[in-house]
Amino acid sequence: MTPFAAFAQEAPQQGETTLDEIVVTGQILYRDRTDTVAPELVYDQEFFAKFEPTSVGDQLRRVPGVAFTSDVGEADAPQLRGLGQGFTQVLVNGRPIPGAGNDRTVFVDRIPAEIIDRIEIVRSPSADIDSQGVGGTINIILKDGESLPPGVIARVGATYDVDMSKTRPNASVSWSGRNDAETLLFSVTLDAQQRYNNKDVVQEVFEEDSEGFAAEVAARGMGRSLARFDDPSQSVAVERTEEQDSRDSTDLSFNGDLTWMINDHTSLRVDAFVLSTARDEHQDTVIYEGDGSVGGLDLANPELEFQDADFNQDSMGASALYETELSETMDFEAQVRVNNFQDDSTEESFEETPTNLVERESIDADDTEWTADAAITQELPGLAEAMGIQNVEMKYGISGKIKDREFNQVVDEDLGDPDYGTTDGRFTYEETRLDAYLRVEWEINDAVTLQTGLRAESTKTEITFLNRFLEGGVLEDEVSGAADNDEFMLNPSAHLVWKLGENDQLRFSAAKTVRRPSIDQMIPALALESPGDEDVTIGNPDLAFETAIGFDVGYEHRFSGRGIVGVNVFSRQISDLIGLVNTGEDVDVVGLDPADYPGNLYSFRNIGDADVYGIELDLSAPLSFIGLDETGVFANFTRMWSNRADPAGGPDVMIDFQPEYVYNFGVTHNIPSWDASLGFSYQKQGESRFVTYGEIESQLYDGNLEIFLEKRLGSNMVLRLTGTNLLDADSNQAEANFDGDNGAEILANQAAFNVDAYEVEREGSSPKVTLTLRAVF
Repeated sequence: MTPFAAFAQEAPQQGETTLDEIVVTGQILYRDRTDTVAPELVYDQEFFAKFEPTSVGDQLRRVPGVAFTSDVGEADAPQLRGLGQGFTQVLVNGRPIPGAGNDRTVFVDRIPAEIIDRIEIVRSPSADIDSQGVGGTINIILKDGESLPPGVIARVGATYDVDMSKTRPNASVSWSGRNDAETLLFSVTLDAQQRYNNKDVVQEVFEEDSEGFAAEVAARGMGRSLARFDDPSQSVAVERTEEQDSRDSTDLSFNGDLTWMINDHTSLRVDAFVLSTARDEHQDTVIYEGDGSVGGLDLANPELEFQDADFNQDSMGASALYETELSETMDFEAQVRVNNFQDDSTEESFEETPTNLVERESIDADDTEWTADAAITQELPGLAEAMGIQNVEMKYGISGKIKDREFNQVVDEDLGDPDYGTTDGRFTYEETRLDAYLRVEWEINDAVTLQTGLRAESTKTEITFLNRFLEGGVLEDEVSGAADNDEFMLNPSAHLVWKLGENDQLRFSAAKTVRRPSIDQMIPALALESPGDEDVTIGNPDLAFETAIGFDVGYEHRFSGRGIVGVNVFSRQISDLIGLVNTGEDVDVVGLDPADYPGNLYSFRNIGDADVYGIELDLSAPLSFIGLDETGVFANFTRMWSNRADPAGGPDVMIDFQPEYVYNFGVTHNIPSWDASLGFSYQKQGESRFVTYGEIESQLYDGNLEIFLEKRLGSNMVLRLTGTNLLDADSNQAEANFDGDNGAEILANQAAFNVDAYEVEREGSSPKVTLTLRAVF
């Protein structure tokens, strides 16, 4: 058995490979088959490199089944199988990391692509992986001295925003090496980049006075047919908003590791990473009022609004991994790790002039996670012989985690008024985990391998919170409290690989996964005037975890030369979905006057089930069968379906933000006589919807076209010109809004589709062109 048998697939053996053979090459790279029994897809850095992605988000756009519902020009929170908001688990080097959102979402657009070695897509988890991840798990493996040949990779480049005529630079350097005896291996990567994204947003609001409104409601449309984005003189909107929103980000990162081969059987690895993001946002808004008639907008007397935001987010992580062989048939590994995330952000809103401050919102968050785990992997030849099979391997271990999140949000409203209002909400959330697992791999024969496993997860949470409501700086109401909860789960899994021949195999998987509640949903703090003006919503610390029983059945064919084609069918049966419900109780909360809230008290409950299913197609291969050995094609398509109860009591709806489909395809072509390559990639996803109290939202995206042109300069340099968003894609969002004095009235109107207002929005960004020079030393 071999050291470095970490969480996922072992790093590929480099042999005599050198850095210039990896970086400066005309070879077309394809996804290859993994040796793991659990279904995984692995994409090396070289698979993405030709398109020079800026972040992990850009890389994930080309991975099967990953969708985004981000703003145009951005890719922040990935949704595997279209499932976001905690349904998709993001790991770094096999371990969870804290993120910005209280719903456990990790924004991958902050992680530079340059520090990544490979990305692993775990479709169904084995027992030694955290069970979080109903949609699947994205494991981001950072560069290290073991997988990189010795040498230096340097990169300099610049990205040009076509519409705004702005240029932002980027640069990185990666140094890897080892001593002559190869007992010390190391790597260091430094990256600095600036990202600029300017959005042009037009929004129109339509109410019952708008011409055509009644017909749109009768047709149960989403209001899109009423929009006149490019011709305000013909608009029937009662309000039109035009925005220019610029986001200017600077990302600095460090990733380093050192591995010490203590002897032939023992190793110690230490590593660390730091990510720092500073982003400035500025938004100019022009608002026109109208009467709903054709040409009824008052274009001569607009209202002006301005917004400035300053976001500072820092992440760091460090770990130490010890591995040793206890005997010829037994390995031991132990790891300790710390991760920290900090967010210090402020948004300020102004009216009429850029100096008339009317609202300020600030967030201060600090999230730290300590983890420690140990495992033994043991071969059992005696058991295998007794059973008449080839081999039995058992892995068992324990894992512990302590998570401590402190969050403070302060909102000051009506700052120009002496009686301005302030809402100060803060909480501390402590989560203690203790997990144990057993995984047994049964190698039946040369063709069939079965893996079975069981993971026990114990979770204890403790929450303290404080809500303060002030008027004119004077305390009016204060609500505080504490809560705790315990949860214990047993999560089994089973995976089977059946090799039908040298190039064909079948895979079968079944696993139980979980989705932990959003921290916001668990904190028994108050949200006033929610969901209706007369109502109050309170969190529920006794929420049970959502659970899912998942099945995957897949077939893969590897071409005799290079490349692979695969198809996978999946289903997830989700139980204990969390939703907002009317408790039926009056608002009788200490610190609040019930007369101010004559509606009801709302809270979160485990209310129902959901079904998710779909099919995934994946192709990565050369076109040698038609004589084009230097041309490769990659394509994937995922069709998704789901259903869950409608909060308004209507027919079942899809899970929030899950698109109907997502696909991408591309072609790369190498021209050896010119030492050049070129190619394109196109990505598209279908409509997604969000249904909640008082709102039905629909989101549509145009497709994204990317190209690259590459010229190799000698044996150690390559020059690449890349372009993204070359079709100047837009997103189109439509909302049907339902009104009422309280939640019961809102739901009644929503069930009858009595629309109060439509909001229709078009958001566009700019094509971007990047020139990059890479050199290997």
